Amino acid sequence: MRLESFLFIGLALWLTAVGSCSGKPPDNFTAERLRSRITFAWSHFVDGNFEAYVAMWSARARPSFKESEEDWQRTVRNWRLFLSREKPTSELLEVQITGIRARAKMRVSTIETDGSRGYGILYDYWVFENGDWFLDDAGRTK
Repeated sequence: MRLESFLFIGLALWLTAVGSCSGKPPDNFTAERLRSRITFAWSHFVDGNFEAYVAMWSARARPSFKESEEDWQRTVRNWRLFLSREKPTSELLEVQITGIRARAKMRVSTIETDGSRGYGILYDYWVFENGDWFLDDAGRTK
């Protein structure tokens, strides 16, 4: 009996965290909002606004960017170097939401060494936390 009560309380707390008691999901829990956040994250990165870009990462992933000031500066230098050479573009192809997690399928292109454009498919993984969508893992090939 205690286990059932514990499971029931845990489920009730989880449902409260995801949405209101009325069963209505939070306002930002939509595919449209997620698409908007994906666009903002990409534009922040490409524009070199790395503070805003990292602010869009999940609570789990965000600390890894700033473990130390030295690590943060190294990351920023690498991103600036990448952007100075590559001029990446992206096209959002598909968004799949499963519970509080989502996967964004994107076609990304960069400039190849011969000057042509190379294309590839990448996946960004997102999580709904604190009332909005946050990037949890970026640039995966699967």
